[in-house]
Order: sequence, then C-alpha cells, then structure tokens
Amino acid sequence: MTNISIKKFLMMLIGNLFIGLAVALFRISALGTDPYSTLNLGISNNLQLSFGVYQLFFNIILLVLIFFYYKSSIGIGTIVNMIGIGFISDFIVYGYTAFFDDLSILTIRVTIMFIGVIFASLGVALYITPNLGMAPYDALAFVIMKLSNEKIPFPAARITTDLLCVGIGFSFGAVIGVATIILAFFTGPFIQFFRKRIAEPILFNEKDPTVTPVPVRK
Repeated sequence: MTNISIKKFLMMLIGNLFIGLAVALFRISALGTDPYSTLNLGISNNLQLSFGVYQLFFNIILLVLIFFYYKSSIGIGTIVNMIGIGFISDFIVYGYTAFFDDLSILTIRVTIMFIGVIFASLGVALYITPNLGMAPYDALAFVIMKLSNEKIPFPAARITTDLLCVGIGFSFGAVIGVATIILAFFTGPFIQFFRKRIAEPILFNEKDPTVTPVPVRK
C-alpha cells in the first residue's frame, strides 16, 4: 500500500463515485447491470433487502477471503468502495424514481447504458491505480492471477469472475441484459485501457515519488 497523497485520495474517491453512478445508470436503463451488481441484486431481491445493505454484507464476507490471499489490496479505498457503491447507487435510483417515470424510449435507455459502461470501467481504473486499496470483488481477479503465478492475465481472470456472477445472479432472478453481457466480457479489457491511457498518465506524468503501479500484467 502506498502513502496517501491528496491527488491519489481524490482519484480514489472520484473513481468510486463514478462506479456508484454507473450502477445507478444500469438500474435506471433496465438493460442489465454489471455482473457483480447482477449477483447482488438477484440475491438481495430474494432476501427482500436493499441493494446497498446486502452488497455491504457480501463485501464483508469477500473481505475475509481477500485478507488471506491478497492482503496488500486492502486499504482505505477498500472501505470506501465497500460502503459507498451500493448506497450511492440506491440514493441516485431512489431520487430518480421520485421525480421521473420509468424510461420507455429505447434509444435513451441504450445511451444511458453505454454511459454507464464508460463510467464503470473508468471508475475502476481510477480508484485501483493509486493503490489505496480495492473492493474485495475487484481483488478476486488479482487473487486468481497470484494463485496461477500470473499464467492467467487480469482480463481473463476478470471475465471468469464476471461470468460466474452473472450465472448466479440469473439463477436468483436478476435481470440479464445487454449491459450485463457487455460488461461480463469487456470490463477487464476496458479497465486496462483506461488505466494505461488515463489513470496511470494522471499519476506518473506528474512524477509523484510515492506512486507505485498496481501489479497487473500489461
């Protein structure tokens, strides 16, 4: 874990805000959500719990696993993500439904969905690059890389965990849509793209001596 600077802290916060906003956009578009949200929405609906409450509970369970296999990924960013994403999403969705009706125009829904895809991938790239800790679910792909001695690259590991979440979420009645499929297969590559083109240049171009890159094979 690196030392905390204002730049890295703000980068982590903005990344998590983007992710929460992205999850809300997926739910509003009703074209499917990201794989991890699909899993949590499916199970939380069956348990009649709010999305934010259930996701926090499940994150705590995953955190125990990550503690044993990838302890170095745990930091302040982990806590912010675990607590913030679900509740940010709930807040935006509840606010939207209080003032607007459900969207019926497919073009608008698709546009919202694609904006969500960009925000989700960029958000993950922004918040993991400062190396201030990552969400337990995002760390799973790195655990797979570590256990395979990096024979399984990050994109492949992420696709594996995403597809597993989609399958479980679907079995619990979660909505599977275009966004779910896109994110299940392309989240890993998209995150890598935004890390290399946006997140890493923001940090490294300013020559911050406290920055160390997240250990992902490129």
